[in-house]
Amino acid sequence: MTSIKKAYADSSIGQIHYLYALAPKNVEKKSHPMVLLHMSASSAFSMASLMKVYAPHGYDCYAPDMPGFGSSDDPLEKPPNIAWYANLYAALFETLGIAKVGVHLVGHHSGGVIGIEIANLHPTIISSLCLIGPAIMSASERAELRKSFFEPFNKPVADGSHLLKTWHYVADEGIPTTELELLQRETLDHIRAWKGRSQIYDCVWEQDSQKLVKIVGCPMIAVLARDDILWSYIGHLKDIRPDVKICECPGANFEPDRGTEAIVEHLSEFLTTVEA
Repeated sequence: MTSIKKAYADSSIGQIHYLYALAPKNVEKKSHPMVLLHMSASSAFSMASLMKVYAPHGYDCYAPDMPGFGSSDDPLEKPPNIAWYANLYAALFETLGIAKVGVHLVGHHSGGVIGIEIANLHPTIISSLCLIGPAIMSASERAELRKSFFEPFNKPVADGSHLLKTWHYVADEGIPTTELELLQRETLDHIRAWKGRSQIYDCVWEQDSQKLVKIVGCPMIAVLARDDILWSYIGHLKDIRPDVKICECPGANFEPDRGTEAIVEHLSEFLTTVEA
């Protein structure tokens, strides 16, 4: 059974918490490790299912908690842009000793937004990029989404009503109440990251994703569900990067947990081609 371990790395904002699962010694190790970046307002644990698949196949896997999420420290000041997150992660990869070999980066929603930024600012670090639920939007579309996804909907209040409000929000985003363990975990992650969620969304809506995805130089693939909130924007990626294969999986906005099998099918085929 794959062992997923927890660790901390020092950074400019304090400590970054991350999960890691190393390839077993009896398996030939892949040349490039895999880094998995979670969405807002999840945590690194949302990537555990994928790590459990890829570590036994020779990939050293790393999944950090974004600043202000999970067990990572909060930012010391308001992050100014996505480049701030990208540079922080690039420094983390240096600390972990994986920057020079290049990584296969898997980014979910805002994790993918950061991945695109890293691929442009630090191209030698990224060997390939998998966007789970790519957020490729025009300026007007980003401005419209800002109205719904910016202000903290679950800021703590004295009567505790924000707790139940978060539970219902997560359920409405795509986790049925029959999946209580997942719903519980995501609710707790969203409660913890009520402030960090707004901080990164403020940066997401300012990023010119259409411009940046156009100039990403590494191989890319996109995977998402039809009931993902970002499905309606997938046409932008098709138009801008017709070379990027776009694949479907189940899972609404929680594909890494609820669509693991389909993601693995598409991603593994992609990685085989890239590594060949």
